[in-house]
Amino acid sequence: MVDRYAIKINDRIFDELHLNISGKVSMANAGLVRSELIAVIKAHPLKNVVVDLGEVEYFDSAGAAVLSEMFRLSAELNNRLRLANVPPRIQKFLDLVDLEPGTPRGILEPITEPDLLTQIGDGLLKGVRTTQDIVTFIGAVVLAVASDVIRPGKFARDRGWKLIEKAGSDAVPIVMILGFLQGAVLAFQAAIQLRKFGANLFVADLVSVAICLEMGPLLTSIIVAGRSGAAYAAHIGTMQVNEEVDALRIMGIDPIRYLVSPRVLAVAVALPCLTLFSDLMGTIGGSVVATISLDMTATTYFDQVRKVLEVTDVAKGLVKSFVFGLEIAIIGCLRGFQVRGGAEGVGAATTSAVVTSVFVLTVTDAVFAVLFHYAPAW
Repeated sequence: MVDRYAIKINDRIFDELHLNISGKVSMANAGLVRSELIAVIKAHPLKNVVVDLGEVEYFDSAGAAVLSEMFRLSAELNNRLRLANVPPRIQKFLDLVDLEPGTPRGILEPITEPDLLTQIGDGLLKGVRTTQDIVTFIGAVVLAVASDVIRPGKFARDRGWKLIEKAGSDAVPIVMILGFLQGAVLAFQAAIQLRKFGANLFVADLVSVAICLEMGPLLTSIIVAGRSGAAYAAHIGTMQVNEEVDALRIMGIDPIRYLVSPRVLAVAVALPCLTLFSDLMGTIGGSVVATISLDMTATTYFDQVRKVLEVTDVAKGLVKSFVFGLEIAIIGCLRGFQVRGGAEGVGAATTSAVVTSVFVLTVTDAVFAVLFHYAPAW
């Protein structure tokens, strides 16, 4: 529904055109008000135009844009435009707006898109600045973590244990349930194929190695990224919006060491522990399916696991989990510090933290697969 308004043309007084605007001037009717004012000013080519706002009931930024456009048009026509009877509430708003000729045209003017070369250049510059910010942030995190490891204070230890509890202990139930299910599903799918060749015993080989080396660390990391990574981005992002991070700097507290370092250490410690739970429950889930579907005893299953699974396989998964934990915490905190705006910015940062973490985890897992393949000592 368009807000009602009225533009009344008063008598010409001493070569002046008096316009009286009444009602509401808002985003809903700004285009109509603008068109009518332009038509009136062009139809009465007088040197002075007076706009009376005394009867305006509502006025927002769209109205300010209309007035800015009228000032610009009057300057082009060599006219002089001035406002009269401006209510105090509107005057306070207009004091924040530059209505003088020569200023940008305002929100009613169409925005011209830059050419392709300009867009490419802007994208490259943005990418360079983003890379610089990321490298600087990672460097600051490394220094803060090293400082906490070398000289841990009591306050840092207390905060660290609480963060480990939230990132690790609180996630144990969901990790165990999903670990059991992934082992059971993997064993079930493997049994369907291996049964055709009479190789039922190799279900234990496939499940144990795949869980401990690949699926356990990766699935656990994705769970932690959805829990802790998103929580860190939302927490720090909210502090950024509320200017609490700036308050820490004013008090002489390093936000990186106070907010980021304990979280990085907490996730890096908790994630390998969670991975062990996931490996154990995945192996148990595979044994349950093998016992039910393949008529294999649990003793036979775990005996085969003991023969096939090596300590290095579990160690590789734990090393990957440690690196995954560092990445999840750093990405979550970085997205939190990058928040601009209000609640919408916090939501976008939370989503970006999870998506970026999953992507980086997958790429890192692929890199580890190549490294472990070409490192026979492992």
